[in-house]
Amino acid sequence: MDYIRSASGLVAMTLGLCLGVATANAQDNMGVELLPDDIRDAGVLNVGSQQTFPPVEYKEPGASEVVGVSADLLAEISSRLGLELNYIHGEYASLIPGLESQRFDVASGGISDTLEREQTVDFVNYMMSGGSILVRAEDAESYQTIADFCGGTVAMLLGSNTIMAALETANQECEAAGEEPFTIDQLPSAPDARAQLDLGRVDGYLGDFPALVYFISNAPGDYAIAGGNYILTPYVTSWAFSKEDTALRDAVQATAQAMLEDGTYRDLLAKWGLEGGALPEITVNLPASERN
Repeated sequence: MDYIRSASGLVAMTLGLCLGVATANAQDNMGVELLPDDIRDAGVLNVGSQQTFPPVEYKEPGASEVVGVSADLLAEISSRLGLELNYIHGEYASLIPGLESQRFDVASGGISDTLEREQTVDFVNYMMSGGSILVRAEDAESYQTIADFCGGTVAMLLGSNTIMAALETANQECEAAGEEPFTIDQLPSAPDARAQLDLGRVDGYLGDFPALVYFISNAPGDYAIAGGNYILTPYVTSWAFSKEDTALRDAVQATAQAMLEDGTYRDLLAKWGLEGGALPEITVNLPASERN
């Protein structure tokens, strides 16, 4: 009888695994079926990316290959869709305009989905994240929240509208408390913004939490995140698509959803220590402000 129960359990487990694989395969096939003819015929997915944003998308010094969690996810998606990846460099602020001018098919590299941006482009959401503040290690005790920067100066990435909106709100709170607002210094790339902190020209650098954690791990003892794990504003890291490319958007979403269902998605996030940002579902146009 125990043998029968064990055998029945094995059969049920096998059927469950087969069903999971079948569901994932169906999602993969759906992605291929949704792929636009021009992309399928070209065999290439052109990705616009700043390539200076570890651990999301970046190049190691002297290397030509783009690596990172987004790069790994897009590589797997492209493989399942039968496409080659071609990266095109662009500064962060130029990525969405690059989509509109058809310079590339997908904009990537730490872009957050917002209702404002959805007026211009569509998003496939793939990871929860948030904006935090990098400070010099010796200043960590002095800076716990954004309120501690009133009267000072902070650096940020040019074009990061989500962080800018949060900073503007924080500045209003500084003034309401009778304190001087802080100055906001916008730089074209993350390395440029961090350099201002190194040079002592700013008191903090507002950046993506996973990127700051990665940066600190490569310079132990030199930097800290204000307040430990303080998040100024949550957001959903996403890939952006032209409003006219809904078929490509849906093909990428369906394929990424298949990866979530077969475990590949979480494995790739875990590779970069970002499994805490895993989403329960790969969504389209669902910014943090609209999530429960």
